[in-house]
Amino acid sequence: MSDFLQVNNVKTSFFTQFGEVQAVGGVSFGLNSGEVLGIVGESGSGKSVTMLSIMRLLDDNGKVKEGEVLFEGKDLVTMSEADMCKIRGDAIAMIFQDPMTCLNPLMTVGKQLMEPLRIHKNMSKDEAFNRAVELLGLVGIPSPKSRMKQYPHEFSGGMRQRVMIAMALSCNPKLLIADEPTTALDVTIQAQILEIMKDIKNKLNTSIILITHDLGVVADICDKVNVMYGGLIVESGAVNDIYYNPKHPYTWGLMESVPNPNTLAKKRLKPIDGQPPDLFKPPKGCPFYARCKYAMKVCQEKRPAFYEISKGHKAACWLNDERAPKVEVPLKGGEADE
Repeated sequence: MSDFLQVNNVKTSFFTQFGEVQAVGGVSFGLNSGEVLGIVGESGSGKSVTMLSIMRLLDDNGKVKEGEVLFEGKDLVTMSEADMCKIRGDAIAMIFQDPMTCLNPLMTVGKQLMEPLRIHKNMSKDEAFNRAVELLGLVGIPSPKSRMKQYPHEFSGGMRQRVMIAMALSCNPKLLIADEPTTALDVTIQAQILEIMKDIKNKLNTSIILITHDLGVVADICDKVNVMYGGLIVESGAVNDIYYNPKHPYTWGLMESVPNPNTLAKKRLKPIDGQPPDLFKPPKGCPFYARCKYAMKVCQEKRPAFYEISKGHKAACWLNDERAPKVEVPLKGGEADE
């Protein structure tokens, strides 16, 4: 278990007029200080909801039904809202996916940057202003002092994302959660944002949870990876474990759907056929059963336990049971990275 962050069997549901949506079905993982954890999976797999559960930022109809989130030994799930407000934005910060909807269009960028500093760090107005200017410079925004007076619509998409990163870093958080921070940005800006995050990790020893669907980004920055599907973690391990020795059919499918510049002319990408499971009525067995060409009867009837492939590498798939038939892995080790 990790002493820094330990998520134990978290189950989160949304209650709608049509019934209960079981968005996260029992997620457990740990994160050590200074580590970068990537969480990958297609849309609707439960990545963002898991992080919003940690941050206690679910919509009014959402609820963590079960489990605990231990941050430095304190359970965030049962913590009072007043105590959670002291942690949120200070010890734990989050970069949201769409900066235009997260920044207040009626407030200057400078005022929005100064606000957490004044609330959490009790800085004077002048101190907060100087720190905000410093932060804008840190994330590579030119002429940061003059930019303080501008509004979000006066910034490009990449610049707004940098402002969100500066805001998240303002109080020197111990844990930074980044929800697809490079989505909708061109590749040059993506590379710059990733370099900023690497610097954050190296200079401040900040732990990072990176939510993404881009396996190339994961390979570039992460230490560990959780693969999510149907509200569950189906495989977890070090980056090399996941890229060079994947052990779950869903992970194989993700790898085969990634463009490889070295083989693009020779090999067509393979989409994962079928649809994600209905989270109003989650399957009692493996959530990937209906889309898996290796599925067996037991996969439909019983959810697989985690099989330990090697130290720190686990996969929830019946194919890893010693009684299961042997199948040829469609993806050779490291093929996606060649």
